[in-house]
Amino acid sequence: MTPPEDTADDHNANGDGDSRDAVEDGVDESPDTVEDEVLSMYERGENVGPGDVPGPDSHEEEQETETSNPEPALSAPKVEPATGDLDEVTGTFYVKYAQELSVTLHEVDTAQICTLVENPGFERHDIVEATLAAQPPMGVSYLVDELDAHYSIPVETSPESTTTQVSDIAAGELDIGDAIAIEREGKGEIHILRVEPGQTAQVAEELHDDEMTYKNAARYDHVERVEIRTDDDRGVVSIRYLP
Repeated sequence: MTPPEDTADDHNANGDGDSRDAVEDGVDESPDTVEDEVLSMYERGENVGPGDVPGPDSHEEEQETETSNPEPALSAPKVEPATGDLDEVTGTFYVKYAQELSVTLHEVDTAQICTLVENPGFERHDIVEATLAAQPPMGVSYLVDELDAHYSIPVETSPESTTTQVSDIAAGELDIGDAIAIEREGKGEIHILRVEPGQTAQVAEELHDDEMTYKNAARYDHVERVEIRTDDDRGVVSIRYLP
């Protein structure tokens, strides 16, 4: 799902090449651990990106949030998994689990889950573009019928701090536990997380193993690597999806 493009942005003047587009938000319980914080802020979004600005909360939602802590804001509409047995499934898949005799694939756009009964050399976090053929008699397991592409997307933590623009956006617009997505000039995106100061290294480590980091990279056109930057003093983590 490719988010719609928006118009000019107030942040275009900064020289780091990033331009803010729009925000997506979601609601969940306040996290108790760093791992829960990353999952609630990031993993639960099936397709995060700018273009859809949420409208005002309803009166009922305002009453609920008055008694709760600030909650993560980086999520997107859930995509329901495909149902029914299909003879063939063609798509782009994220490798969630990989064992010698079985592989679990998630289609990154539809959320459909497919289990392979043979592993043709896939590893966890790989991205696969393929057509899968359902196996008789039940049609609930698959083999790779046509393999169009098989690759990995490197995720690295940069020694550089977050850009001035990113840190200013986080400090000015995000509370602890909130997140935002902005568009880059050119291609790619940047996701910004606001966490407790002193926790950025732990959050960055969690993002290296977070499936949504890889699924988002597979969704965005021409993304070849992911760079994570942190500002520990301000409690800011940015995930940069780069061509």
